Amino acid sequence: MADVWKKWEGQTVNGEFHLAAYLGGSESGAVFQAHYGDREPRKAAIRLVFDDSPNAEILLQWWQFASTLSHPHLIRIFQTGRCQIGDAKLIYAVMEFAEEDLSHVVPYRALTKDEAIGALTPALDALAYLYAKGVVHGRIKPANIMAIGDDLKLSTDGLRRAGEAVAVPGAYDPPEAMSSPAGDVWSLGITLVEILTQRVPPWDRNGRGEPDVPETLPAPLLEIARHCLRRDAKLRWTITYIANRLNPPVAAPRAERPVLRNVAPTRSWYFIPAVIVLLALCGYVGLKLLNRSTRGAAQSSEVTAPATPAPEPQQPGSAAPPEEKPAPLNEKQSSGAASQVSVPTPTPPAEIPKAAGNEAASNVVVQQVLPDVPQKAMDTIRGTVRVGIKVTVDPSGEVTDATIDSPGPSSYFANLALQAARQWKFAPAHDASSARILRFEFTPDGAKAFAQPSSP
Repeated sequence: MADVWKKWEGQTVNGEFHLAAYLGGSESGAVFQAHYGDREPRKAAIRLVFDDSPNAEILLQWWQFASTLSHPHLIRIFQTGRCQIGDAKLIYAVMEFAEEDLSHVVPYRALTKDEAIGALTPALDALAYLYAKGVVHGRIKPANIMAIGDDLKLSTDGLRRAGEAVAVPGAYDPPEAMSSPAGDVWSLGITLVEILTQRVPPWDRNGRGEPDVPETLPAPLLEIARHCLRRDAKLRWTITYIANRLNPPVAAPRAERPVLRNVAPTRSWYFIPAVIVLLALCGYVGLKLLNRSTRGAAQSSEVTAPATPAPEPQQPGSAAPPEEKPAPLNEKQSSGAASQVSVPTPTPPAEIPKAAGNEAASNVVVQQVLPDVPQKAMDTIRGTVRVGIKVTVDPSGEVTDATIDSPGPSSYFANLALQAARQWKFAPAHDASSARILRFEFTPDGAKAFAQPSSP
């Protein structure tokens, strides 16, 4: 059949797409290299399928749906339609051209641990995007993990609905032979073992045992593969959990702060005597004031108790949500390195008791770091992606631990928020460690974030 397809090289599809090199095919269709666009033609791939093939109409509908998707780790479909070459009537899809896929690499060598993680991470993020759209991939395998430049992307020309039965299960399909997120996790586990060992792990589809995962797989990939390949779909890890295992929360290195470290303990010794002396002095002055005349008292009040300045009027639209301390910081995400905003630490009034003063000060952000998000990733957002990160703050204001509290629909943006949260700093509280929730919001225009106390 390859000889028949090669004769089509040089043909034109609907007067738009010139068929260049034949890339591969089967009895029902073929893939050719082509070019897309007139002013600045870009290299593309075009898939042709005979329109009388089984499920050709359904396939065309899936292509049309996939052409509406936009994600940095999904192969884009530019155009779909019907065409005729000679007497053959076909359906077609024009998509991004991938220089290679993992099936071209695995026969020659196994991937390293870092390469495997580099392939797994974007795949997890793309799958999270598909699930948010209400579909599953259904065909995770090395041939469908493709490379375009330095980017790895999943194919999009064979998506499925969750719950759809797999007519003829293959080596990568789950034992339940049903399309689902858990089924994608199983296929991902088979693929992970294959790219690390150059072979599909042996298992009996009709038996009860689970695939044999080699003990030689590096951590944490060994544990991930085993939990992907649980025969009971309910026991398999989710893609969000796998993403968290790949990028576990790690305490950010603490910067040296000799001034805070040396001074804070000393203050704790003389603070209580100082408060006692201050209270005694206030009592003595109060008795003197009671013995003065009303006029004298009034005059003394004018001299010794300056009026508290009235707060400046608040600008329309600037009110912060009542539970947020401090107000949201709406710094627009800039390209390049992560943005850092420094806020001076205010001195709490003497009238505030110690406990209240510490609580107020500990809510003040002195360094805010926003995620460094590539613009092409921002362009994939529709609406707002919200992520919550829980951080532990020590008495000096340093973040000592950070975990994902609410990942939102994308593990990609959740991990970016997690990395940024580890670099935040708060005003010193000179008290026990406390928890904060950092709320990150991503839109096509950029990212913003604010902090709020963690619920008990």
